[in-house]
Amino acid sequence: MRQAAAAALHYTGVLGAYRRALHRRRGLILTYHRVIDDRMATAALDPGMYVTKSTFERHLQVLRRTYHLVTIDQMGRWLAGQELADRPPCALTFDDGWADNYEVAFPILHRQAAPATVFLITGSVGAAGMLDWPQVKEMERAGIAFGSHTVTHAQLGLCNSAQIRQELRESRECLVARLERPSRWFCFPKGSHSDIACSIAREYYAGALTTEPGWVSHGDDPFRLRRINMHEDMTRSAPLFAWKIALLR
Repeated sequence: MRQAAAAALHYTGVLGAYRRALHRRRGLILTYHRVIDDRMATAALDPGMYVTKSTFERHLQVLRRTYHLVTIDQMGRWLAGQELADRPPCALTFDDGWADNYEVAFPILHRQAAPATVFLITGSVGAAGMLDWPQVKEMERAGIAFGSHTVTHAQLGLCNSAQIRQELRESRECLVARLERPSRWFCFPKGSHSDIACSIAREYYAGALTTEPGWVSHGDDPFRLRRINMHEDMTRSAPLFAWKIALLR
């Protein structure tokens, strides 16, 4: 039902016009985790944790027609009125730092000169299935930004002040020591945050991202920014993707 409705609205242009009207003064932040080779997509994998290579390529084709692709730092400057964009800005963000961000997503991003931001669990860099530092540095040299996703992937909304501060400070210090241009932005693992976590984050970062669905606009709290999560089962076609970023149910 959703596929049929999305296709009808997409191919008649109605969905695109609706989306453009909504985003006239808004920005878009998309959440990805893994981008995998199409042959790896099996029923054993949670479709909420990945998109396939071909799906990701379709996403970029749709986005390039309507949006100005930016890093999360550029999005932050746009939200603060410090940077202009001739089209609605869209930031591609990747949570955790999976190895396939380098193996599959990075060649596509590089080929299309598309900026993105990867939020690293700094304590997991180099672990099996995750990015290692040489890969991170190669991606950074090519224009990919890297921000913090804590040291241990702790759900900060469930942590005390001392634990929150340690996760925020140590992950930031690691990125500053390792990278040439570490992002000044933070991403809450699993979106878990609290007033205390947001308050402490302000001491170390320029802003922070949640998992609350929605667009972003001028005047939003920069430490509780909304994103739209990309799932293979919900965004595998261009019409479904357009439906998803229009926040239709």
